[in-house]
Amino acid sequence: MEERPGRKSMLRLVSHTPRSGACFVVCLTACLAAATLALPAAARAKEDVTLLRAREGAAALMRGQYDKAIASLNLALEQPEISDFVKASIFSDRGIAKWRLGDSKAAIEDFNESITLSPENASVYNNRGNALLQLGHAEEAVKDFDRAVALSPNYGVAFNNRGNAHVALNEYDSAFQDFRKAVQLMSTSAVPLNGRGQSHAALKRYHAAIRDLTKAVEVDASCRACYANRGKAYLAIESYDKAASDFTQALLGSPDDQELLLLRAKAYLGARQYGPARKDLDKLIALDPEGLEPYLERGKLFTAIGRYDDAIKDLTYVIEKKPSGEAYALRAETKLKDKQPDEALTDALQAASMDTESAFASRVRGDVYRALERNDDAIRAYRTALKKDPFQDAAREALLALDEEVPPAEGAPLGPPVSGWIVKEPEPSRFVALNPKYPAIRAQLEMFGSGKPKILEWSELDDAKNGIGLLRYHAGELTGESSSELVYVAIVDLWGKKVLAVEPYSWGSNSADWEWSRYAVAVTDPEGNTNRIQLRKPKPPPQPTTSTYQPNRPQQRRGGGGGLFDFLFR
Repeated sequence: MEERPGRKSMLRLVSHTPRSGACFVVCLTACLAAATLALPAAARAKEDVTLLRAREGAAALMRGQYDKAIASLNLALEQPEISDFVKASIFSDRGIAKWRLGDSKAAIEDFNESITLSPENASVYNNRGNALLQLGHAEEAVKDFDRAVALSPNYGVAFNNRGNAHVALNEYDSAFQDFRKAVQLMSTSAVPLNGRGQSHAALKRYHAAIRDLTKAVEVDASCRACYANRGKAYLAIESYDKAASDFTQALLGSPDDQELLLLRAKAYLGARQYGPARKDLDKLIALDPEGLEPYLERGKLFTAIGRYDDAIKDLTYVIEKKPSGEAYALRAETKLKDKQPDEALTDALQAASMDTESAFASRVRGDVYRALERNDDAIRAYRTALKKDPFQDAAREALLALDEEVPPAEGAPLGPPVSGWIVKEPEPSRFVALNPKYPAIRAQLEMFGSGKPKILEWSELDDAKNGIGLLRYHAGELTGESSSELVYVAIVDLWGKKVLAVEPYSWGSNSADWEWSRYAVAVTDPEGNTNRIQLRKPKPPPQPTTSTYQPNRPQQRRGGGGGLFDFLFR
């Protein structure tokens, strides 16, 4: 198992056989030994040399000594009269060693030789697929992985790697199905769980991604990519503290990783932890003074803490280096907070002209108009923002503050209301549940099969879980040998105005297990994977109270006071 460089920091696997590299050495030894029994002494001696060199090469390969492995395998190939089976195995191992050393083209040549000699070896197709993927030939890689799983239907590594190839092609539904199969076949590995989690996230199923990635880090606490990917999913649902914690874990093995430092800085900013965010951004600027995004984020930070001159300085630097609508909109927002509405309007209009599709720029323009008491213009700008991005919460809140009706999400309801809840599709394949009773809540519904969501039931909890609602809904159909309905539950925090989790209720006739405690729930899906959701923070236990009164002893009075208000000082 190793981290694969390239798209989205996916993990991938390479193997000698569908079982293990160690098996190759044992099997090769046994096959050669049997083949040499009937040979004359001189021929057996030559075969013994071949066996020795091949075994040395395979052992060095397993230890990660790739140059040594290639040298031993080269010597093995120099021996005359090698059987096709043995030669194919040697070419395969030498191809793996070359691939590990980064020479994918040479590796493919060896894999081609191996396949010519022994076309039914699934592991060689898997390994050639990895090399093709490394070279950017994802479509050809898929064909090799197809052949590998056709030859060995329980070859989990090949399913996982085909998932990686589908990711490289942006085919996330296909990738998800491959990772799903790999998870079933490799239940003790974090690698396919990481891949499936990333596929969920790419399909905007962030809660499902978090569920898989949490399982991945439970299986392998050292999986840096798993922490990084879970952090990204937490960032997407605005769980900033958890995102920052995961990025910190991911950075343990690589403290200067600029992508992770930037992501952690964004998480810290979202959590309003400005000191740690500033530290990360300053470090990024020191590592790469020419990078612009850290200056952009530091401009946001300075604006948030009221250091407007510093914010404008950073944002102006970005604009001078590479003008963008975002930078102008951010500087407009800063100038507005610095009581410079006229200058802010100039930047806001420039932002709108540079990025006509930016909902953020439209919202900032609305804020500027509102400060200039041009409310009609502000309302139009806010409505434009919501049209461009139906999930632009700041624009929605601004309209409510102006006592204006918030435009409904585009499109007709997908079904009749259930307890006031309806479902709309403001963007293709992005579904939101709305209820006029809770105007600030837009519950995004994750789909896991074909079809459209449908509300089935709404219920509210009480006692310690008061303010928590359960929105049960149809989450699609799984088609295969037999079609089955997927039912999920969105756990809604009515006080926090957000969805805490989206958890399975049933997959066809198989039900999930929901185990409730006072402040949390543990959901075990039909495959046996458990996720625990904290619904409320536990109340601290009451502090014991002790009386200072003792019979027959005068009471001391604190602060020089006494009498009627003495209890204030106890």
